[in-house]
Amino acid sequence: MSQLLELIAEWEAYSEHVGKPAVADFCEHYLRRHAKKKKEKTAIPAHDMDGVITELVGRMSAMHTTYAKMILKELPDIELEWFYLLNIIKYKKEAKKTDIISLGLMEQSTGIDILNRMHKKGFITEKNNPEDKRAKLISITDKGNTLLKKIGSYLYKVTYLLYHDVQEEDKQALIRILGSLQHRHQQVLLENKHRKIDEVLQQLYGKDAPEEAAAAFSKQIKQKEKIMASQKGEQVDDIIRSLYK
Repeated sequence: MSQLLELIAEWEAYSEHVGKPAVADFCEHYLRRHAKKKKEKTAIPAHDMDGVITELVGRMSAMHTTYAKMILKELPDIELEWFYLLNIIKYKKEAKKTDIISLGLMEQSTGIDILNRMHKKGFITEKNNPEDKRAKLISITDKGNTLLKKIGSYLYKVTYLLYHDVQEEDKQALIRILGSLQHRHQQVLLENKHRKIDEVLQQLYGKDAPEEAAAAFSKQIKQKEKIMASQKGEQVDDIIRSLYK
């Protein structure tokens, strides 16, 4: 295969995983993948990288939630989920409850309860859906807009605290990588949320994917147990905190 055809094939593969691919982003992606033909041996075993990424993303999410709950103590009787749902409603302008809850990645019963509490507080309004008499259309009120801005200003302090010191180029790389993952898996989740996870794995990665995932997890645990056996005190505590995150 000529170099031009290889480049075209790389572009097509990249485009499949990115919503709106930009040439500059693709070039950076391509150079990053091909910068070194002989990669230096990584300190993290290949089979463990997925787990490490999961742990780091999970721990950062937990830290964000913890900080957010700390700051919301200054806003009594306000639920953190209200911010996320109000934000969706604001930009949708009008939407069905089921659509709002799905975009918020919540269980329907949980989302309905939260929306009902928001409605009682006067942050959202409901009206009949002319296209579906069984459904209601939700929109944000002036009171809801005021609350959204207030919560947003508080939560941005958390964002500033967590990410202000990250270098701009690193932020851009994180946004590109996580944005691509989010775009892909939001659709995967919406289409498969009522299926078993093994079925989703097989659909995306082949019939042997569940067994391969189980084998990779076993290797990951053995590696961590080996590390834990040689550590003491707080070092062990750090590993335990992240072991099954």
